[in-house]
Amino acid sequence: MGRVWGMGGRGEAVQGLTFSEQQFTWNSLAIEQGRQKLRVLNSMNAAKTIRALVFAVVFTMVMSVSFLVEARDIPEGAVAPSVDPAELVGPSVPVAMPVELEDIENGVASWYGPGFQGRRTASGRRYDMNELTAAHRNLPFGTLVRVTNASTGESVVVEITDRGPYIKPRVLDLSKAAARMIGVSVTKVELEGLTPETLRDFYLNNDSTVISITPNFDIVEVPYVTLNDVRTMRSYPKAVAEMEDGDVVVVMLDEKAKPLYAVGRPQVLDLAAGSVANLNGPQAD
Repeated sequence: MGRVWGMGGRGEAVQGLTFSEQQFTWNSLAIEQGRQKLRVLNSMNAAKTIRALVFAVVFTMVMSVSFLVEARDIPEGAVAPSVDPAELVGPSVPVAMPVELEDIENGVASWYGPGFQGRRTASGRRYDMNELTAAHRNLPFGTLVRVTNASTGESVVVEITDRGPYIKPRVLDLSKAAARMIGVSVTKVELEGLTPETLRDFYLNNDSTVISITPNFDIVEVPYVTLNDVRTMRSYPKAVAEMEDGDVVVVMLDEKAKPLYAVGRPQVLDLAAGSVANLNGPQAD
């Protein structure tokens, strides 16, 4: 076969080549071009691989430093908290939360008794020294006051039904029963109050929880649905007198927005407040 004219791989004319030689030349050029493409792809893949390795090394170093810093901040001897699986499941347990009370001027408390027994108080009710009541110079009648003996920490909740005392520096006159309960004669006390106005504000936009007073005289907020066997009482002292083991005094409002008292028995409660140690008082060993 004679020589023919052909075109080179870059478009140049190739003279004097047979058809087979020309075909071989084209094939060689194609192979060389393929090799060049492979070299380019390999170099690109190598660059990507190097970048990935560098990222992995840097990430590992950063995380190692972070773990070392966190480990250094952990106190020596610290252990991971033990979590009860039941807590993770979260049983449906109602929670009793402390009610925010108003601060009242602290001072000295005394008590009054036999000489006033049966007399009309300033509120119109007859005084009974065996009930948990007290006299204050200006707190609204019906205010519930949590009285704490500053020396012993013992507390009681009383209802303001009378006026007095008028001897300085006394700020509160307790009934005989209330004074005896926390060891007051003429004693420094700390006072917190729940006035009828505060009570109305609490129930203004609330129809699911109620204010309750525990046997330890903690004033807490509990879901109403947790209360069983609710019995309405004529007054706070009567409600306290009717409490049985496991009961609480419930403080609500009547149809005239005046304080209404009842006794109820709550289901088991998870008391979230540190000051509320046990809803039903100390338990026997």
